Amino acid sequence: MTGDVRVLPVSIAQFALAADPSFEAFAERVTMVVGEAAAAGSHIVLLPELVTTSLLAARDDRDSLTVGDLGRVYREHFPTFTDDLISLYRSLAATTGVVVAGGSHLRAVGDGRVRNTAFVAFPDGKLVTQDKLHLTPAEHDMGVEPGDTITTFEVDGMSMAVQICADIEFPEVPRLLARRGVQAILCPSLTWNSRGAARVRIGAHARAMENQVFVLVSTLVGTSGYPHPGAIHGTGNARVAVPLDRVFGKNDGVLAESEDTRTAAVLHTALDQTQLEASRRDPEPPGFRYVRDDLYRALASSAG
Repeated sequence: MTGDVRVLPVSIAQFALAADPSFEAFAERVTMVVGEAAAAGSHIVLLPELVTTSLLAARDDRDSLTVGDLGRVYREHFPTFTDDLISLYRSLAATTGVVVAGGSHLRAVGDGRVRNTAFVAFPDGKLVTQDKLHLTPAEHDMGVEPGDTITTFEVDGMSMAVQICADIEFPEVPRLLARRGVQAILCPSLTWNSRGAARVRIGAHARAMENQVFVLVSTLVGTSGYPHPGAIHGTGNARVAVPLDRVFGKNDGVLAESEDTRTAAVLHTALDQTQLEASRRDPEPPGFRYVRDDLYRALASSAG
């Protein structure tokens, strides 16, 4: 997996939210998804936001948990799996040769604080992390801390970055990423209803259109049944959004998507770097080429 390839095979998980009684059970399911990506010839696989949510079922008190317990439990329980999760991703990347963009996970950052962090593991052992920047009201209520930095990386010559779920609904950072040369944004997501799934879907397509980038969305779907009553039900479907122009010729901006079944699936497709460059070079208006930074600076200045 070296050199600058022009067509990058990718896999995107529509990962099932199940009742995993142990980390080993969870790891077995992740291993199957990464193995399927490797068998399809993909160079990178994307998993969803808070992919470890299934491990709520690994608690001894799982049957007595209530919705009111979740803030405390999320802060205390999930960070205990961080080291095992990173080791799993690194091992899978090394053995399959596939970059594992492992969705996100709640990790401890000291003094009882946690962040929602995506891990990207490379076959050579390199590990990239990206904290979620824009938190939901539920995350604020749980005491999750937002990140304040952005990281970019390359997979076979294609510049990428991660924007976690709600991050893709805010245009400022993706525009900055595009300015820094990013061509593909990875968006691991977890949404609990159709409105949430629509926000991520619309945000992904808006960012693809206005910045002329690929946006890859991975979703957590289904339910583990915990806590009951009030179990989380993940929704949405895996997709790749592309610019709405003559170069891609996708009138709905969808390069590829999995069926919206709320069940597990893995979407396999390919990102054509040459096609993206042609889209940016000769866009249909408005296009990234016609961004008016001078106007925005003047308006921001006048607004104080």
